[in-house]
Amino acid sequence: SSVILVPGELIKQRLQMGQISSVKQGISTIWKNDGILGFFAGYSGVCARDIPYTMLELGLYDNFKSLYLKFKNRNMEEGSEKPITQFDEIIAAAITGGITGYITNPLDVIKTKLMVDSDLYKGFIDCFRKSVSQHGISSLFQGGLARVAWLVPFTAIYLPVYEVFKRRLELYTPGATASDGTQSAMKVKGGAQPRVQGWDGSAFLPVPSRSVRFPSETYRNSRHRGTYRLDGDECFVSF
Repeated sequence: SSVILVPGELIKQRLQMGQISSVKQGISTIWKNDGILGFFAGYSGVCARDIPYTMLELGLYDNFKSLYLKFKNRNMEEGSEKPITQFDEIIAAAITGGITGYITNPLDVIKTKLMVDSDLYKGFIDCFRKSVSQHGISSLFQGGLARVAWLVPFTAIYLPVYEVFKRRLELYTPGATASDGTQSAMKVKGGAQPRVQGWDGSAFLPVPSRSVRFPSETYRNSRHRGTYRLDGDECFVSF
């Protein structure tokens, strides 16, 4: 994703620093002076920031959700635990964004320096070494609170929205395995009639006036299909 993000990040940084006055001017200036590779100045810095950031973000988020759920159900009896809610996910995501944003702030500082002052440094390591020797280790955390201030709401929106889309895909994608380990289902017209045993052991709820085709045991590796008629008002068929 950094291949797509770096050119936009580069122009944004130079606009913020006042090095260019518009996106159009930035594109023409970079192209004229440095060619196509000029749009990827600071690419190593973006990768060095985004790879650990994404690993920390996704890993911490799942762990915070788990810890939050355990805390929420600490006094609940077994079998009556409360499920995680959208609000719980927002809280976990906000905490994740704040912690991850501050921890990776030094990487973001170096990335920014590589983009706006690329002529002063030979690469990521050189920029890190010069920054620490000239301004001290504390300089790497400059702007840390500002970074946290925008990553907390950003993460609190984007990770829960990601969860919503993931659950929707698990619900409507035939054959997908849901996050709780169960097989997803596809809603079809039919009813709660005696189950039909599939060739792989799956139980299918049989629908009138509709036919659902499943692989037969005899021809499981061929294009032949077994046909099962389903009756009733509504049922769920697992594929």
